[in-house]
Amino acid sequence: MPNFFIKKSQIEKDKIKIGGELLKHLRDSLRIQQGEKVICIDEDGNQYTVVVTSAGKDQLAGDIVKRVERGQGPAVSIHIAQAIPKGPKLDLIIQKSTELGVNTITPILSGRTIVRIEKERVEEKVGRWRRIALEAAQQSNRLDVPEVAPPIPLADFLSSFRKADLNLLLWEGEKRHGIKKVLKDAHEAKSIVILIGPEGGFSDSEVEMAVASGFTPVSLGELILRTETAPIAVLSILQYELGSTE
Repeated sequence: MPNFFIKKSQIEKDKIKIGGELLKHLRDSLRIQQGEKVICIDEDGNQYTVVVTSAGKDQLAGDIVKRVERGQGPAVSIHIAQAIPKGPKLDLIIQKSTELGVNTITPILSGRTIVRIEKERVEEKVGRWRRIALEAAQQSNRLDVPEVAPPIPLADFLSSFRKADLNLLLWEGEKRHGIKKVLKDAHEAKSIVILIGPEGGFSDSEVEMAVASGFTPVSLGELILRTETAPIAVLSILQYELGSTE
């Protein structure tokens, strides 16, 4: 059973009340019945085992039979800044990045980004991306949902992002620094920002601008990966090298 995310305001002593979209999902899609157990997570990552007492049209109610306070957070905090690719590729990137433990995703508008989002559609797009992150977090039993920020031009991102212990630019033109070597010297890193380009990559001037802002260009190897493959590859590497799994 996946985790389901709730707000603390839905908790009253030893009872939980659920409405809205989550109610529809539990009642109509999963067909949760009275007496069944569900696992709920609040915004602080605390976990509740809930026995359903009623599942009506407007509300699902349940009794909390077990509480587990959130322990230590992830070993490494990871922020992906991804230039927006064509079509539904960003949906896949958000889904898989969430499953692989990313903490923040910022969609980037670069010079070679083909997709241009009309201002009146930004809120709709961001809402969709956040729903994808929520569903992926529930499916993968995460204790939190990654933040998906509104899209931002590359120059604005570089001038405003919070520098991490490790700031990496995935760039196919890098010949000296491979990801393996960079991570070998960074086992104490607790925060990482990864900047990934669109289908056509970043321009030379954009790479120079990123380097001037504190990013280290790195290569994932001799093969050139698609933009939707790169975040999956680098996050898998980071989880192996720096994650909490032994």
